[in-house]
Amino acid sequence: MTFQRRGPTMPVRRSLSAAPVTAAALTLGVILSGCSDPPQPAPEPTGDDIERAWHLAVGSDPLDRTIAQVYAMALNSHEAPTVVVEEEDQTAVSLAAELARAAPREGPETEEVQDEDVDDRYELVIARTMPLAEELDPEGYAELTAPDPENDLGPAAAPEELVSLVEAQLSEAELFEPTAAVLSSRVHITSVTAETYEVDGEEDTDFDTLAPDCGELVVGVSAELPDVTDLLEETYECVPEDLRTADEDTLVDLLITAEIDAALFTSSHPGSADHALISLEDVRRAFPEDQYAPIVSSRVADEVPGVVDEISAALDDEAMLTIRRLIHGDDALDPEDAATYWLVEEGLLAEPENWG
Repeated sequence: MTFQRRGPTMPVRRSLSAAPVTAAALTLGVILSGCSDPPQPAPEPTGDDIERAWHLAVGSDPLDRTIAQVYAMALNSHEAPTVVVEEEDQTAVSLAAELARAAPREGPETEEVQDEDVDDRYELVIARTMPLAEELDPEGYAELTAPDPENDLGPAAAPEELVSLVEAQLSEAELFEPTAAVLSSRVHITSVTAETYEVDGEEDTDFDTLAPDCGELVVGVSAELPDVTDLLEETYECVPEDLRTADEDTLVDLLITAEIDAALFTSSHPGSADHALISLEDVRRAFPEDQYAPIVSSRVADEVPGVVDEISAALDDEAMLTIRRLIHGDDALDPEDAATYWLVEEGLLAEPENWG
């Protein structure tokens, strides 16, 4: 199968409701979207169209880039030309922070000020809410992530709290509906370990069921998670026999070869599903969790089409796992092809004519 290559993409717009998307609203959206065929992939903006198109900035992380391509392709297919601008030397968070603080356009009479103060390189950024909250309001973030011993909760903020904190700091931008997927970390074990320690393998099982046996366990931890030793001890009274730090792919290998007993890494890592690992939920909120969210400049926010919120609703936990699988491993697709494949498989985009 071959994929249609796409380049820059552009948007149209709709204004975001502050209220969360309800189950009824999502159901209605599914019913309405089923009434017509999905749109055809839009041609890549060229020539003067590139200058008129909206620019969606994204950093260097492959998952960030893939999610950005999903939104951009959906916008293009809804007559909202959008170009994805990959900023190699910046993160999505720094890009979103710059957009949020940019001076607004006020008309021709302020043109000289605009040239100096307005950052109009792009109109949209897809960023994660946790690092963005910390960037925009360090003091508010520190207060939000203080442990809550009275309720036996650790320092991780709830996703909706992060959204509220970010929204309060957006003077020149709007936060549209964040993705349904919550990006979190969980302790993963094999069925053998579960049987040994009498852990129920049901979907709702949490880490409290294994924590009392921590002293007998060799636990692997993702290198991307800081201060895990203190978090485990203070939140779960868990002091492992040994703690090993590695990248997530290595942790999966160590786990399935029984070199470690448990591993803490992101819940959407493909290895969890591929090897039928049992994921134990972080019910005490020891470890960070957040969402992707579109940040849109106020100067174009009223023009953005409703497809942006539709994409956010479709990007649930299962979708995030699928997308990560598409860009993972030896046969990984590039972000553009992975985004196209997912949109087509979800019925959100018609199959490109050159697919065989």
